[in-house]
Amino acid sequence: MEVEGDAQSPKPPSPKQRQGHALAFFVGVCALAAFYASLYAPSGAGNWGWYPRLTKPAWAPSPAFTGPVSTLFYLVLAVSIWRIWRTGAFRTVPFTLAGFAGLLFLQSIWSTLLYGLQSPALGFADLMIIALLAAILWLTYHPIDKLAGRLWLAYLCWVVFLLPLNAALFYLNR
Repeated sequence: MEVEGDAQSPKPPSPKQRQGHALAFFVGVCALAAFYASLYAPSGAGNWGWYPRLTKPAWAPSPAFTGPVSTLFYLVLAVSIWRIWRTGAFRTVPFTLAGFAGLLFLQSIWSTLLYGLQSPALGFADLMIIALLAAILWLTYHPIDKLAGRLWLAYLCWVVFLLPLNAALFYLNR
């Protein structure tokens, strides 16, 4: 016979613990996406692969810069979606989670398309969809949580920077 408060009975996690678990979950999911994306990304230190041989615009940052910045933005995405989750918006605005999942998938395959398949055209097409989806999500997230909206806007600016860079890679190497 179980008695309330019995040491054998598992206690449900506190709200603070649930928030910590959710943050860890979102960071983990984004880390997995970042890891997958890194499989095809050029090494910041090496001269291997197709990318180093491409003609690049003068303003193209080095992989040693873009790799860490991209990794940082995966963390930004995790914190942003966690903040949206904390508001309960997943229940009232289902697009918040579905849009995030779709964007994370598209973001993680961008490296496969650009570097793995060696296709600036496919990379650019993917980035166009990412930019559109990121803008829609920013418009969705900003009213729900201002900090999440600001974090998302920083990510959107990064994507908007990558668009002309990817287009230039296509134009200069056709």
